[in-house]
Amino acid sequence: MSVPSSDTLSQFTGRLWRAKLSRISCVGGTAKGSSHMAVDRVVRPSAVTLFGIALTAVVAVTAGIFQYVHNKNDARDRFAALTREFTTLVEERFQLYQYGLRGTRGAIIAGGRINIPRNIFKEYFETREQFHEFPGARGFGFIVKISNDQTARFIEAARVDEFPSFNLRELAPNAGERFIIKYIYPLKGNEGATGLDIASESNRRTAALNAARSGETRLTAPITLVQASGETNHGFLILMPIYWRADVPDDPEERVKETVGWSYSPLVVSEVLKDLGPRREEIAFSITDVSDEIEFYRSPGFDPRVDAVIGDEVEVFGRHWRLRFHPRPAFARQYAGITPGILSLTLALLGILGTATAFNFSRNRAQAMQARQEEEELAYKIIDATPQALLVIDQAGIIIRANAYCERVFGWSLSDLLGKSVDDLVPPGVRGAHKELRENYDYKPRDMGSRQDLEAIRADGTRFPITARLAPLSIGDRKLVVAGVTDISAQREAVKVMAASEQRWQEMANSLPQLVWTCDADGVCDFLSQQWADYTGAPTASLLGSGWLEVVHPDDHEPLMAVWRKSVETKVPFSTEFRIRGHDGTYRLFFSRADAVVDEDGNVLRWIGSNTDIEDRHQAELQVRALLREMEDRVATRTAELNIALRDLRNVLDSVPSMIAYWDRNLRNRFANKAYEEWFGVTPEWVKGRLLSELLDEDAYRESTPYVEGALRGEPQSFERELIDIHGAARSLQVHYLPDETDGEVLGFYVVGFDVTAIKASEIAQKQAREAAEAATRAKSAFLTSMSHELRTPMNSILGFTDILISQHFGKLNDKQLEHAGLIQRSGQHLLNLMDSVLELSKIDAGRISISIEPVNVVAVVKSVMATLEPLAEKFEVEIRAPNLGKDDSFVTADMTRLTQVLINLGSNAIKYNRAGGWVAFSCGALSQETFRITVTDNGRGIPADRQSGAFQPFNRLGAEQGKIEGSGIGLALVKNYVELMGGRIDFESVEGQGSRFWVDLHSADVGDVVDRQEATDVASPKTRHIAGLMKVLYVEDNDINRALFENFMEMLDDVEYLEAEDGTTGLAIARERRPDVIFLDIDLPDMSGYDVLAEIRADPDLRHTPVLALTANAMSGDAERGLDAGFDRYLPKPFKLEEILAAVTEQREVIERRKRPRTNS
Repeated sequence: MSVPSSDTLSQFTGRLWRAKLSRISCVGGTAKGSSHMAVDRVVRPSAVTLFGIALTAVVAVTAGIFQYVHNKNDARDRFAALTREFTTLVEERFQLYQYGLRGTRGAIIAGGRINIPRNIFKEYFETREQFHEFPGARGFGFIVKISNDQTARFIEAARVDEFPSFNLRELAPNAGERFIIKYIYPLKGNEGATGLDIASESNRRTAALNAARSGETRLTAPITLVQASGETNHGFLILMPIYWRADVPDDPEERVKETVGWSYSPLVVSEVLKDLGPRREEIAFSITDVSDEIEFYRSPGFDPRVDAVIGDEVEVFGRHWRLRFHPRPAFARQYAGITPGILSLTLALLGILGTATAFNFSRNRAQAMQARQEEEELAYKIIDATPQALLVIDQAGIIIRANAYCERVFGWSLSDLLGKSVDDLVPPGVRGAHKELRENYDYKPRDMGSRQDLEAIRADGTRFPITARLAPLSIGDRKLVVAGVTDISAQREAVKVMAASEQRWQEMANSLPQLVWTCDADGVCDFLSQQWADYTGAPTASLLGSGWLEVVHPDDHEPLMAVWRKSVETKVPFSTEFRIRGHDGTYRLFFSRADAVVDEDGNVLRWIGSNTDIEDRHQAELQVRALLREMEDRVATRTAELNIALRDLRNVLDSVPSMIAYWDRNLRNRFANKAYEEWFGVTPEWVKGRLLSELLDEDAYRESTPYVEGALRGEPQSFERELIDIHGAARSLQVHYLPDETDGEVLGFYVVGFDVTAIKASEIAQKQAREAAEAATRAKSAFLTSMSHELRTPMNSILGFTDILISQHFGKLNDKQLEHAGLIQRSGQHLLNLMDSVLELSKIDAGRISISIEPVNVVAVVKSVMATLEPLAEKFEVEIRAPNLGKDDSFVTADMTRLTQVLINLGSNAIKYNRAGGWVAFSCGALSQETFRITVTDNGRGIPADRQSGAFQPFNRLGAEQGKIEGSGIGLALVKNYVELMGGRIDFESVEGQGSRFWVDLHSADVGDVVDRQEATDVASPKTRHIAGLMKVLYVEDNDINRALFENFMEMLDDVEYLEAEDGTTGLAIARERRPDVIFLDIDLPDMSGYDVLAEIRADPDLRHTPVLALTANAMSGDAERGLDAGFDRYLPKPFKLEEILAAVTEQREVIERRKRPRTNS
């Protein structure tokens, strides 16, 4: 029970004292007479009194009913608004998660859609603050749509992608298309979700297909999540479709075909709707999925037995929900109105009181006087029981009345107080001042001691603080003062305690890192923590009141004060963000929040708030938003670029006369160029989306089936077929099926069809021309043979008689005759040499040339050639030099005759095509232990750059045919063939107008070796004429295109004989017959595996040491280790590269040469 104020008590007691003192001033008889008169006038209750009672009852009941209806309508309206608010909150909370799905979808598209690596997806997820941005979401993930026959490859690829424990999980058997969860982060809390096929459960599958068809986000029906099995039918999957291309088709079923998968998030409704809205304690609700009539959520406090308000149905991502609400006790407490019963009772009591008053008024005066006497006695008791000292003082300052509480306050008995001067109750030092104030009192109500220290003195002489309330009292002509005196000693002690508490609170506020502040009820700042001064650099006193606005950014003044004024007016919590200037002049962003401190009646006593520095977090959020915008821009740019590239590619492919198309694993067309219109009479648009069987007739489809199956196994296919075009013409078509393989999985195949009708015709013409050329070659060979026989007979006579003449056996010739005979001999020899060159070239072409390899003293040969060329050099006025011939005992392995021919040809060319005063230099020396080089250099006219490529072609004189120098143009062709037959190599460099340098590289020979002169052997054919010095390479491969490619590689190497086989059996037969130096072996052969072939080779004593290299498409993890363990020397996965094959062959050649090289003892 609260204590009445001194003002109230003073006024009340004033009236009582006035009544009492008036009675004291009256004569006793008069009082008695008055009482008798009152008794005489007592009357009985009248009809008016009865009417008053009836009227009171009617008014009370009517007012109660009206208040009841008003309360009910008001509660209904307020609760309806609350249900609408919570319906909106539920919709907005579920709408939140689609933004996370959009970000996830953008990351998946930027990372390569289905090919996005796990580490890229994980890095993206770690950039998001999931539990802050999307409260209630269990995580975000990626679901991939794949066909059933691709499942095994998909699982294997997922295990390689940093998740070796990846396994397929089903909720029910599923033989159809699969929707598998590939990624879900965070992993914690989502155990059991990775690898789940959501298509194995109807609700999940239906929602996924609806999302794919609509292109929009969709929710599943209420389900039980595998990661929250305890929440039966309280979970959802929210799914957003991801398509293969940016231009999503309009047709729903086309959208399903183009679907890569979905970005998704698992949701548990109790977690999603946790802490929903600030007024959640006032309302309870449930949510039911209308389609299945499943009630999947009840908020805390929801009682299904209570009559509930049914809210409107809402649609959330394709699901229709019905919300039911009922209020909780806090709702009634929050908005408690006037109770109708209390109102009726109050009015009834007031009416009864009024009626009773009227009834009492009609009683006799005697009873009234008696009641007054009793009232006065009660008043005395009340005054005495009042917890405040009450004194009645006259104009002289004499106490004429005091209540019982005065004894407790002042320690004087009432008898001692009465008649005592009030000045004696104040300390001696202030009595004079007190008396002066008392004498000058203007007889107006006044408080004393509330704003200044006022003390009184007890009977024992102790002082104590007081407050006093003075109220004037007039009785007749007498002016009295009623003083209400209160001992405030306990209040002063309480103030001291509160001051100490306030000091501790300020110390605590100063220790916090935030900027703490308080304001009074009107919003005026009255306290700032030390952090304000430290941060702003301004004195605290200058910031109090409204001074703190000086450090707020000017742009933030108006919005900040609008929010603050609204909070002060409505008494709601204050929160906002604004910038505050620091002591260095820079502004930083702060988050400000404040709550009101209220009393029991809800009145604001003060505001307590704090400002938290969020500048760093704000900048980080800006960077994240900038990165997101940049990512979105980059995705849009890349999408536009891809669209342009696709358009350009389409234009290019449409301009190609060949048929080009792509068919997926289901043999459904995804692309076709315009050439199909010419061949089949159908547009590319018609072909797209159709099955291969719809394009080809039954026979053509049946013929194509084996090739299609091979392509889907990852094996390129090539075949020819006859096709009747739309014009009825029969045309030849070369068809290639090229597999589209990614990570070991064949997604489909490309079809490339070339019109080879003209090529076929050209091949027939070429065959005929080749046969004619071969016939001409045979005729030429026959002619050359015959002509050689006819010319050699007379030439033999000419040269024979010339030799006799030069020998001077039958007589001495003079100098002129000897000169002429020499000319005849040289001319005949030249003609014979020309004949031999032509025949030699013919033999080379026919593969019938023979050589004799032996150690040859190269220095001796060079000197002999120089001597032979000396007359020719003198004739052309050219100097022959030998700047560096090396050691005289330098030997090479060669045919001495052919080597001499080579050097004479090179030297004579250098002389004849030189200029007067020019020079020709011979030099030789070892390049390495195995190779010796002979060089012929001149400073003549040189060879034009555009003719150098044909230098070694037969009958090509390199532009010299217009000059005076005779020649056949076959010399360099013979030189090249001779050098290569001797196992050497020839090349040159030349600059027109500066000269040329030709060099010949031959194998060095050890002087100490005794090499028997070898019999010349005929070369069987151009392909096998080097058989004695060739490295044999066998390639076993069932694919003819791969074999053709490998053969081209081998043609780029010198001294390699290429052998091939299309199956393991043939390969083993060739290996046992030809003993290759190295074998390249495919693993997947039609008749036996590569491992079986390898086992046969290792079991054969003659082949077991032969190097065997695996060339295979088996490139999964562990295949290489298995191959090496099985005995392969190397394991090369397809697609193989040129440099790998050439390097492998070169490496094996070096190994073979090292084995053949004689060992020396150190």
